[in-house]
Amino acid sequence: MGLIMENNDFNIRPLPEIPGQEDDSFLGAEGPVPAGFNERFVAYVVDALPFVLAASSTFKVAVTAGLLTYTTGNEWLWKFLWIGLYIVYETILSSGGRATLGKYLLNIRVKASDGGDLPLRKAFIRAAAYFLSSATFNLGYLMALWTKDKRALHDFVAGSRVVSIRERSDWGNGIVLAFSWGIMIILAGTWLNNTVLKVTPAEKKQVVAAHRTIAKLATLEEIYMKREGHYTNDLRKLADLTGNVNAVRSELFETLAPDTLIISSNGRRFQITAKARNWRKTDVRIQSRVDAPEPPLIQ
Repeated sequence: MGLIMENNDFNIRPLPEIPGQEDDSFLGAEGPVPAGFNERFVAYVVDALPFVLAASSTFKVAVTAGLLTYTTGNEWLWKFLWIGLYIVYETILSSGGRATLGKYLLNIRVKASDGGDLPLRKAFIRAAAYFLSSATFNLGYLMALWTKDKRALHDFVAGSRVVSIRERSDWGNGIVLAFSWGIMIILAGTWLNNTVLKVTPAEKKQVVAAHRTIAKLATLEEIYMKREGHYTNDLRKLADLTGNVNAVRSELFETLAPDTLIISSNGRRFQITAKARNWRKTDVRIQSRVDAPEPPLIQ
């Protein structure tokens, strides 16, 4: 007995969606797509920035209101208080399938490495391990650029991963990329300004010493003017007034960068400029406070 199929044309249609069971997960070929570094960074800034600003502003308010005395110790205690609140925030909202504000806006979620929701205990470990990622000169965060599943150091510590739950348009990815790199440039500039470009106490001493040296030369100019009736741009004449030219030469060598001292004078006014003997060659400048008298007219 055989079975005869008279019509082999089948139209396979997808089943209609069941109301109330919308799936907002964004799945790749091997499961949820790992969240990229840029979107994770933007989410981190959105979450952390309010705590940083609140820590600074509330401490000032507390000091102004007399609730706290301004000391370095009190300032650090206040920062630790807000750090603790941030850890609590990250712990609660990164566990159990929930999302922090930043991750909610960027459509990313923290999951356990096996794909399930992250337990509260591991979420706490992950939040605390943020500071481990920071302590490694931020290399812990940058690990998300090259590791499998784009996991950062705190993800490896806590056994977590961050995934995207919804595909973003090219326009949206461009905005996230521009915002991310813009913030990183601002943060890098701030760090450079507060570290590499910041004048150290040792440099301040060098700049002060350089300014003190040209101030002495300005005093010699005033003495010379009282004697001669005019200012001079001749360093030797100024040094002769001290009676110890070698001491003047030695001080100039110790405090001023070589070949940077310039004494300008038209007889009635003077200006002395130089560069301090620090690595950035800071400019120092001083000028006459009182004009020399005009020379008498020849009859």
